Amino acid sequence: MAENVDIHQSRAREPFRFMDYEGLVMPTGLRAGNLQEFTEIVKHAPLEMLRHHLHRTFMRHRFGVWDYPNDFAAWCSHALEDRALAEKLAAMDPYAHDNLERAREHLTGILEEHLRGLLVVPSARPGMEFHFSCGRYLTTPGGRESWTLDDLRADMEEVALSSIFCHFHEAKLRAGSTGADDFSSWILAQFGPHPFVDRLAELDFYFYTLEDLKRKILDSYDACRNGGAS
Repeated sequence: MAENVDIHQSRAREPFRFMDYEGLVMPTGLRAGNLQEFTEIVKHAPLEMLRHHLHRTFMRHRFGVWDYPNDFAAWCSHALEDRALAEKLAAMDPYAHDNLERAREHLTGILEEHLRGLLVVPSARPGMEFHFSCGRYLTTPGGRESWTLDDLRADMEEVALSSIFCHFHEAKLRAGSTGADDFSSWILAQFGPHPFVDRLAELDFYFYTLEDLKRKILDSYDACRNGGAS
């Protein structure tokens, strides 16, 4: 690529196509009223159910105060009033594991170890039991195509948070613990290595709200752009 060509405005061979992400939450009929029941269900729950509660909490936390990055930690804090366990579960990054089965093993280990240290098994008040759910989610064309890095940044600012979830959270889940988000994959395929890709890889995205994650991504691009990185 010629030196006088700004890579941020160079046209890609193929555009980045934004996707919309929508779904339906469905009850499973399983519920837990205390920590022992909860642990036993988690040990044998279908993986899609774990995926819903570990990964898709972000889809429901679009406004207000961000407390915990997964449903399990939130329930232990609010229903069981076990803040210590809630913090342990909140600190767990399911994307750090190769697959959901390994994430389940880690989760189960946390729960069982915590139970062994208790004299009394904590219970939820009536009406605050944990109701296990699963979800069915679909991706559909979002109608936006980005041909340059600057286009990608501009379109990213306009798309719905569910699209950010799809291209960041879901992309990494599809690819496994070593996989990249969709934005990075496109940039590498179209333009090669770029500092923006390195910055995206460093984001602790699981511990941000979608609003915060979107802002972090945009700020990271701006830092690269304004710093003259190419």
